Amino acid sequence: MPPEIDREALDRVVVIGNGKGGVGKTTVASNVAGLAAADGIKTLLIDVNGQGHVGRELGFREGPLDDGGAALHESVLWGRPLVPVRNVRPNLDVVVGGKQVGDLPADLALRFPNKPITQSLMLAVALQAVAPDYELIVIDSPPENPPLLQLCLAAGRWLAVPVKSDSGSITDGLGDISKEFALVKEFSNPDVELLGVLLFASGSNATAIHREVRTEVADVLGSDQLMFESMVRSSEAVARQARKRGVLLHELEQAAKDNPKFWQLRAGTARRDQVVSPTSASVSEDMAALTREILSRIAQREQESEMA
Repeated sequence: MPPEIDREALDRVVVIGNGKGGVGKTTVASNVAGLAAADGIKTLLIDVNGQGHVGRELGFREGPLDDGGAALHESVLWGRPLVPVRNVRPNLDVVVGGKQVGDLPADLALRFPNKPITQSLMLAVALQAVAPDYELIVIDSPPENPPLLQLCLAAGRWLAVPVKSDSGSITDGLGDISKEFALVKEFSNPDVELLGVLLFASGSNATAIHREVRTEVADVLGSDQLMFESMVRSSEAVARQARKRGVLLHELEQAAKDNPKFWQLRAGTARRDQVVSPTSASVSEDMAALTREILSRIAQREQESEMA
């Protein structure tokens, strides 16, 4: 028999996912979790990715906090409570990802042969023991790895899908995760729901492209009503600076306020690589608006469920 899951304990678990890589999943997951934590919400961020890029977003990659996903691997494989790294930011704990997470599908198949539903539920088993400690749990899911994606969806209550304006991230990426979503909902987790689709890294004035994206999303999902109104604009400079410094977007915006003055640059008392792009404020506000919309939509759905 598959393990029993306390779905009520997992009712604030948001999976950020797309079947395709390079669409901003880790950036969205890390920043939504970080912003919620900065607003006083006790938050857990889980990195279910063999690349461990959450560590880059938060600045601990290859440092003493980075175990390469070893603790996550052991907890999921043996059904033990997850062991988060505490206070990576105030109110933000992190379950670290990395290379060892990529071994989970094969190891779970060996431990539970011919039991695909049990295999898919093991993250939920490990998470439900610690979930009551948090008001919000965000899972950064991997691309192009169906077994790991199923682990995430089977532990989640909500799915938010970032897409870029290219057709590949919509027709392929959104299409692929829709198939995994349907399988998990039928066999492992009937409670999981699609919270919405969000446009990531698009020009803020590209209204014609935005309309095309909504049309393509509607072609895949049958409706564009699940599109988030908020979108995160494109800024390669901001993205590079945030990852290079290991800070979140709202933290980078704060750093921009301390930019060196032009006379300091001319005098050589400050370096140009210390200058933070002024666009960081706009991108940070985009992410804050998206975070507010995600939390508001969850609250609205919960209210509708209670009234039903």
